[in-house]
Amino acid sequence: MNKYFSTKLSIFVFTAPALLLFTVFCVYPLLPEIWMSLHNHDGFRNLGFVGLDNYREVLSTPSFWTAHKNTYLIVAISLLLGLPLSMMLSLFMDVQTPRLRRFFKTAAMFPAILSVTVVAQIWLAFYEPNWGLFNSILHSIGLSDWTHSWLTEKKTVMPSIGLSFLWQYIGLNAILFYTGIKTIPKDYYEAALLDGASFAQVCLKITIPLLQNVIKYVLILSTLGSMAFYSHVRVMTAGGPGDTSRTVIYQMYYTAFDTSQFGKGTAIAVLFIIQCLVISFVIQRFVARGKLEF
Repeated sequence: MNKYFSTKLSIFVFTAPALLLFTVFCVYPLLPEIWMSLHNHDGFRNLGFVGLDNYREVLSTPSFWTAHKNTYLIVAISLLLGLPLSMMLSLFMDVQTPRLRRFFKTAAMFPAILSVTVVAQIWLAFYEPNWGLFNSILHSIGLSDWTHSWLTEKKTVMPSIGLSFLWQYIGLNAILFYTGIKTIPKDYYEAALLDGASFAQVCLKITIPLLQNVIKYVLILSTLGSMAFYSHVRVMTAGGPGDTSRTVIYQMYYTAFDTSQFGKGTAIAVLFIIQCLVISFVIQRFVARGKLEF
């Protein structure tokens, strides 16, 4: 029986349904978009084949590169700031009493289950320049020179939006890390405590190394989720001031629907998909390559 299930034919038979569904619902819908990206299309009419001209024009547009800079800034905030904070929050929850742990798990998940519109409206109130929370705090402690019109200044708009995104999903990542921590056998921790290991040593030598598969999953989830950053920008700034807070997805939407250049919009979408595939491949190839066994 084991010999039969190890053959290539049996592997193909069992994976064929999943491959078929993936092809029908993921691969096939991309083909018309790739074809549209090679045409001058206004959303209703095909105005002619233009080849790679859409790609050339998109790549030569300054706003396209501004959108990429903003997108990768959000990715950097999510990975360099969000993931370490999520890990620390998960470690903090793990050492609490059961009652406090339930409270912190609920509090961590609460922002993630809120609508993006609700989250954006909350942070719009925080950033309001006249009576918003942040400027009010700065005024109250004598730091009036540090106040800003957070969402209308070019230097502060993207970090401000990124902070709202970070707040919404940092708890979700913490719950994922916490779930991974609970799968680690307690024997390792007991042995480390008997050897006199400190909490920091246990985290660095046991917890984090044994979470490598969870870390890879959260890394992919956070990276691709940040790459697809759109809704917060749409609600909070609509891409402004000017085009300084547009992300790649927002630039694609703006090009296709606001300017009726669907050919160029789909060209941006194709380039975006290629970037996501490359990033996913790099993470899969170079992060947590070793087989983990408890």
